[in-house]
Amino acid sequence: DGSVWSDFNFVRQGGSFDGKCLASVTLPDYPIKEIQTGQHIPGQGPLWLAELIAAADLDKLRIEYAALSATEPAAQDYFDLYQDGNRLLYLRGNCAAADMAAPFFLHIFPQDVADLPAERQADGAVWSDFKLARHGGSFDGKCLASVTLPDYPIKEIQTGQYVPGQGPPLWAAELIAAADPEQLRAEYAALAAAEPAARNYFDLYLRDNRLLYLRETCAAADTAAPFFLQVIPKEGADLPAELRAGGAVWLDFEFVRQGGQFDGKCLATIPLPEYPLKEIHTGQYVPSQGPPLWLVELAVER
Repeated sequence: DGSVWSDFNFVRQGGSFDGKCLASVTLPDYPIKEIQTGQHIPGQGPLWLAELIAAADLDKLRIEYAALSATEPAAQDYFDLYQDGNRLLYLRGNCAAADMAAPFFLHIFPQDVADLPAERQADGAVWSDFKLARHGGSFDGKCLASVTLPDYPIKEIQTGQYVPGQGPPLWAAELIAAADPEQLRAEYAALAAAEPAARNYFDLYLRDNRLLYLRETCAAADTAAPFFLQVIPKEGADLPAELRAGGAVWLDFEFVRQGGQFDGKCLATIPLPEYPLKEIHTGQYVPSQGPPLWLVELAVER
């Protein structure tokens, strides 16, 4: 489990004198990253707990910072985030002790949930919350931490800082893996001989129980607004009980999570429910504004 346990009875390692008490424990002679210690009652929780975390190597942090300063962050928020191979790095250029105090959350979503431990597959993600002091430190008014990521392909990372027991996070950022351009090209080639089920700002295709959105001339602004997707079944009984009163299931999405751009085009793919469908309503909208930017109502024959 990455650590060694050396529980002891105080009387064996020290004693009391002049109303005081003192114990001494010999530590291993290899470099130590962290010590956790305290007292406990067997079968109950700890009476008290303390942590001693080895100070970060400042020269190493400075070298890491110099390498990052020549690159663009993958995301920017209260901390700038960088990906370097299988590492995720957190950097804040003007950093005080208070900026490092709150714990960080790190949620990692794999491309294939089968890569997760069995007990995590239902959640679809692994949680790796941490304290910055365990993964980095502060230097020259800056702070930097590095976290090792799993070695399987990652679809999305959600991270930020939070105050335990309180409401929304202090800040949050998302890193979404870019779609594979070759896979998008192959999907596009397969659509070339087919007629769209509907044409609008995006052309819509129904294929292999999936709904595909294609725009031939596409800029980043075309995919920025969220997409809504309302799916109406032929039989209301096919819906989960909590959705039957509404008569539909909503599968709204952000384009970057379901597709990508290639060769000046953009393509996204959404899996549809397996039960027989009656209608699909879809388009794009700007939250808190009026009618949708565009709308398609599609009758489904399956």
